[in-house]
Amino acid sequence: MLKKIYLLSIFSCFFVFSQGKTIEVEYGIMILHEENLFENNQTLKSMLEKATVNAKNETFKLLLKNGSSKFFHYNILTNEQSNHSTPLFVNYNGKVYSVKDSIYLQSSILGENIYVKNKQKEDWNVTNESKLIDNYKCYKATSIYQVISPNKVFNHPVTAWFCPDLPYNHGPNGYGNLPGLILELQIRNAVYGIKKIIFDSKESFSLQELQNIKVLTEKERDEILEKGVLERK
Repeated sequence: MLKKIYLLSIFSCFFVFSQGKTIEVEYGIMILHEENLFENNQTLKSMLEKATVNAKNETFKLLLKNGSSKFFHYNILTNEQSNHSTPLFVNYNGKVYSVKDSIYLQSSILGENIYVKNKQKEDWNVTNESKLIDNYKCYKATSIYQVISPNKVFNHPVTAWFCPDLPYNHGPNGYGNLPGLILELQIRNAVYGIKKIIFDSKESFSLQELQNIKVLTEKERDEILEKGVLERK
């Protein structure tokens, strides 16, 4: 079915899109209630409650051009509206670039120009289940987001609703590699939902932005973070 949907999308929608243009996709964010989350940490629980309330004021953008993409947190808010802790609770650590079969995730905790290189997600389970999102027919795909801690491995559910009529294999926060643009993405209790699409955006996007970054593997990043923790003890 995956191949069939993809081919149908390409032939039915090819005339709508131009390789030279930047396409801009704007997403909102919603944080769903999760029972007993941070019950033993009142500081994090309080931060989560504020982030949940203020999530409606947050905006994320995805820029698409020539088969590559850039995802980032974009806000024009007053100090009273802005809640800088919200990205912490929606699995967002910084800008994400998708180039060919790789993604580059900003590791803002280490520095603005430090990125971690990963492969595109491949373990999607594409289903026949569908629904309309902003009058676009979308199909459901599921996967797992794995978090490995020193004492336990956590497998959090990921659900993506992608649209074959928008033939771009990209989505929020580096998720993609599906035969259509992801219009809605849920990672654990965080839901990115499309707000609007601009097919001829004035936003600038160039892969030259990646010329001055330092790229680490996940292992290298983890070793640096672990060393930092040990040095602070």
